[in-house]
Amino acid sequence: MLETIAGIKIPDTALVRDATALVREAESDLLFHHSRRVFLFGALQGQRLGLEPDLELLYVGALFHDLGLTESYGTTVQRFEVDSANAARAFLNAHGYSDTDATTVWTAIALHTTPGVPEFMSPEIALVTAGVETDVLGIGYRDLAPRRRARRHSRASAA
Repeated sequence: MLETIAGIKIPDTALVRDATALVREAESDLLFHHSRRVFLFGALQGQRLGLEPDLELLYVGALFHDLGLTESYGTTVQRFEVDSANAARAFLNAHGYSDTDATTVWTAIALHTTPGVPEFMSPEIALVTAGVETDVLGIGYRDLAPRRRARRHSRASAA
């Protein structure tokens, strides 16, 4: 079933369903809903900027970006961003995705707390960071159409 929130179509693929199930199981409600908002805000910012990301890769990057904060995926030997990125790479490799795609998502996640760099990289990398910045810091929030912001808030929190 195709789900649309604020005009953004959530890809209805096995990869997206599997990513959702894995992250939903590992993360608290707070982190899971934040991660979904990161995808939605990233996709909305991409539309605003005229970028055309691979929505599956953006979705995986957004959903996995904080997975290293969880007990199941976090380690004490490296940054949570790297733990999160490593989990996403392993997930994509297990699903038969190319090393190029896995590296793109790894980079998007690893750099999501490094402002000023991702915006110059591929759309998936730039938009994971943009989604985080919009959801956490409000950066670019006012640049989105008010009607779309309202629809995103009401639907994403209910998901």
